[in-house]
Amino acid sequence: MSWEPNPTSVEQLKQILAGTLYPNAQQRQQATEALDQAKHQEDFHNYLLYILVHDNSTPSEVRASAGVNLKNDMIKNFNVKNNDYLLENILKGLLVDDAFVRNITGTVITSIFSTLGISKWPQVLPQLIELSETGNITSQEASTSALAKICEDSSHILDTEYNGQRPLDFMVPKFLQLTASESSKVRANTLHCLNQIILTKTQSFLIHIDEFLSRLFALATDQDPSVRRNVCIAFANVLEVRPDRLLPHLDGCINYSLHSITSSEDEVALEACEFLLSLATSDIPSELIKNYLSTILPVLLKSMVYSEMDIFLMDNRDDDDVEDKDEDIKPTNAKVKSSHTTKNTNNNDNDDNDDDDEDDDDEEGDYGVEWSLRKCSAATLDVLSSVSPAEVLQIVLPILRENIGSNEWPVREAAILAFGAVAEGGIEFASNQLPALVPFLVERLQDTESSVRQITCWTLGRYSSWICSEAHKGGLYSNYFAPTFQSIVSCTLDKKKMVQESACSSLAQFIENSESELIQPFAQALVENFQQCFQKYQRKNLVVLYDAIQTFVERIEIDDESIQAILPPLLKKWEILNDEDKELWPLLECMSSVAASLGEKFAPYAIQVYQRSIRILEHCITLDKQVIQDPTINTPEKDFIVTSLDLIDGLCQGLTEHSGELIDEHLIRLLLECFNDPTDDVRQSAYALLGDIAIYIPNTLGSYLDQVILSIDREILARNFDSYAVVNNATWALGEISLRINLNKYLEKLVGTLIDLLNSNSTTAATVLENSAITIGRIGINSPEFFSTHIQEFLLEWSKHMLYLEENEEKETAFQGICNIISANPTGFNNESLIAFVNSITMYLSPGQKLAEIFQKLLIGYKEMLGDNWSNFLQTIDNPEELRSRYGI
Repeated sequence: MSWEPNPTSVEQLKQILAGTLYPNAQQRQQATEALDQAKHQEDFHNYLLYILVHDNSTPSEVRASAGVNLKNDMIKNFNVKNNDYLLENILKGLLVDDAFVRNITGTVITSIFSTLGISKWPQVLPQLIELSETGNITSQEASTSALAKICEDSSHILDTEYNGQRPLDFMVPKFLQLTASESSKVRANTLHCLNQIILTKTQSFLIHIDEFLSRLFALATDQDPSVRRNVCIAFANVLEVRPDRLLPHLDGCINYSLHSITSSEDEVALEACEFLLSLATSDIPSELIKNYLSTILPVLLKSMVYSEMDIFLMDNRDDDDVEDKDEDIKPTNAKVKSSHTTKNTNNNDNDDNDDDDEDDDDEEGDYGVEWSLRKCSAATLDVLSSVSPAEVLQIVLPILRENIGSNEWPVREAAILAFGAVAEGGIEFASNQLPALVPFLVERLQDTESSVRQITCWTLGRYSSWICSEAHKGGLYSNYFAPTFQSIVSCTLDKKKMVQESACSSLAQFIENSESELIQPFAQALVENFQQCFQKYQRKNLVVLYDAIQTFVERIEIDDESIQAILPPLLKKWEILNDEDKELWPLLECMSSVAASLGEKFAPYAIQVYQRSIRILEHCITLDKQVIQDPTINTPEKDFIVTSLDLIDGLCQGLTEHSGELIDEHLIRLLLECFNDPTDDVRQSAYALLGDIAIYIPNTLGSYLDQVILSIDREILARNFDSYAVVNNATWALGEISLRINLNKYLEKLVGTLIDLLNSNSTTAATVLENSAITIGRIGINSPEFFSTHIQEFLLEWSKHMLYLEENEEKETAFQGICNIISANPTGFNNESLIAFVNSITMYLSPGQKLAEIFQKLLIGYKEMLGDNWSNFLQTIDNPEELRSRYGI
């Protein structure tokens, strides 16, 4: 028996929904409370659907409200058994005349599909496809719009077999046919569907790729901008998935993109430029792309000039005293505590996971939050100059030299942007231009146009490495540093907020790229400047100010007077912000670095800072537990936990052994909770703090050591691609613990875990493997017997990963431990492993006296053991003469 609504109930619910839209806050609140009560009705979803789909007499906004509430409530409370009416009737909403209702219906369909999947709602895809083919134009457009949303959210689900059939096998051919629809919306929607499917790399699509390309070429001249926009996206997607199929058509695709960039439709132009950016970053041989640079680059340079509309919308009035609105402040995430990286002399920092947060040295960070044709063009120029610097500069420099002196400020500004864009890749080839360029840019910091001052700060930041290097080595242009640096500092107090932000970011880059002796003479002036910035800056720019101060205290040793100048304004901000204010995140990050850098000098402030950090941490953990019982609780974002942990870590690093006066076992209990948190960033910061606790106050681990070791073991065993930075910190922390606490009772289990990690070469980041090798070696200092019986299983890999590591205390202790392990079982491994190990000794150029004596004793032992074969053995070593001269063997 089909469900029928009660007319009275329908009217009551319509009044409630209308009430939630009233302008009066009290009326809205009353209606919302009534709606919450209605949700307890068993057929609540059916009533919402009836109002959305069938009640044509109801105003559009009320029907839309019914649809939105239906979508939101289904996410939490959908029950397949009690929603037959809903599943049978929802598609009828795509047939109504009201476009608003059709759009909301499509959103509801998408939400249901993402909840149920194909297995529990198998009929919906054939029904939507049929409606796309046979319905009237409006219903075709609505159904293909719903399909576009489904493909966007659930394309991976569509590429799975159900009862021996793969949905995409029948959907892809239908979509290809629909790209010839008379409706431009249908054409655009189905192209969007196919663009999502391409990226799955499914054979269901790839067998039709030639037909798809033919359709793209036919649609390239479509009158509708949305269609042409999707054509550009499709070219980029094919380039990513099957570049070989696009190569024969590369000339046409590039010319089409260049033509589209100059079109009047902004979205088409942007996607066309995105194709060129994808081309620049693709695996297409650079020699092929070089042939097109002479046509691509002038178009990019022209596209970097502000449009007339951009200029019209600019507000050139001074705004430094205007408070930031909430919408002015871009969403931020806390920077994650860096994974404990190893330094590799063969390829510098061996940080495959890229988990370190790099400074945003691009305009507004990676060319800005609001992506545009101008910024995409600059990013494309940036990449091309990195791939083919000489060829790019040969083409662009004559144009830029002319444009940079233009009387039209937008042309002048775009040329300065372009010089900044080519800095990273082309600095070597542009070095002969810099002696004239840098003084010119310093002059432009006084430009009457704020946009020019802003971009000039950014561009000078991009060239800060050259300016600082010249000064450090006493080069011909060493005198450029002081006036450039001082001019950037002055710009941090500009009357325009966007110039302040760009200057402050550039200042941080100069400090980062300078030797401390270059900055030291300016330290007092910088401190005074920071004080003025605190008084002048609005909320948004405080974030970049914190970053500059953080970089400053990490690079420069500051005196007590400077500390007294910097800390009070930081602490004042710290006191003003409440515990749940997201603006606390960057401040916590800054204070973490300040505490770690100032060390004992931060002690007077340590107690209040530690107690508040613990309070925030404990509050977040408590709410996380409560939400399991009560899902309606709003839990704070994980960044509050991350930044609190990092600040406590900063205190631990700064106060070293004295941090024991603050930190007790209560923190260890909170850390154990964090080790079980599902968020990688939380566990990464937690294990970083654990490692520093082990270094400075290991006794604090006390009675919780069993749980700590169990957590580390579980973390390593459960590793995946996304969690390697966490595993890295956990492994490093274990090594630090092993140097100070006897771990024998745990090693029977840990030995297998660590050896398996070290041998997981093909699936694990190099820095994790190196840290696992270090930890194995460190454990060998006090407990060599646990690894000695397994030495054949890991010594070869161990030696390979230790070969090029930077020579420091970690490497030294690891080698001491591995020598202990080898000494406990000197014949327990094959000749290949011995060769690899001796090669790693040969590559160790400056071992400490104690380690050198250990090496010598071990080598003499093997010389005696091998006897007459020793000379033959030495011939297998990479540099036997070095070994002989250094150790007398």
